[in-house]
Amino acid sequence: DLSDRYAAAKALSYFKSNLSEKALLKRIMDENEHIYVKLEAAASLARFGKKEGYAFIEECLTNEYAENVLETVIVLAEIKSKKSCELLSQVLQDDNYNPEIRAGAAWALGEQSNKDSLTALIKSFNLVEETIKVEAARALAKLSKKYAPDVVKEFDSASINEKPGIAWALAIAPNLQLGDLLNKLKDLDSRQWVSYIIGKQGQEKYVKEIEKLKKKDPEVYFAVTVLWKIMTSWVFELKEY
Repeated sequence: DLSDRYAAAKALSYFKSNLSEKALLKRIMDENEHIYVKLEAAASLARFGKKEGYAFIEECLTNEYAENVLETVIVLAEIKSKKSCELLSQVLQDDNYNPEIRAGAAWALGEQSNKDSLTALIKSFNLVEETIKVEAARALAKLSKKYAPDVVKEFDSASINEKPGIAWALAIAPNLQLGDLLNKLKDLDSRQWVSYIIGKQGQEKYVKEIEKLKKKDPEVYFAVTVLWKIMTSWVFELKEY
């Protein structure tokens, strides 16, 4: 049964042995096998570090059918390795792929939680397609929860187009510290987005340290306190009927 073979190909990744590798390779070589079964077999081999698995996955990334390419991207999301991160980053940056697939690659990079993908995700904020930028921002937010200092470093050299995505991701990072942001107040655009980050983080988190910001940059301090006032007001999320 197709579903049984699919599940078996996936499950074999937990049983590394010559026997399982042989069975998985046989699935990949079978011309009559369904591509999704072959992809899972390749993914299991990739988890074993076998080049045959990655070779088949790379081949599927050039498949003529977009749904098969998207499925390949989804499979790569589950393989936590440097090679998988590289392949997904390449797809994200390649404008030969349609926006849906590139957005899928951005999502997959978020699932991998590998800081090697930071550059690719941030560069995607320069693109026109909003679907890609949205998924890249969500992925970066996931990475920010684990690698906030690394994402803050990227803020320094980020372009005007890149800063909004980075700021949104940092604004929901739980382990961000005020001290990480104080030396980023270098130009008007950076100061505006730092105001947004601190404001979105919430008054409760920084109320004991806010005087440091007041001494460093009174204008940003004013912007942050205004934002806090608005966000804590009962009218903030009030909507019309």
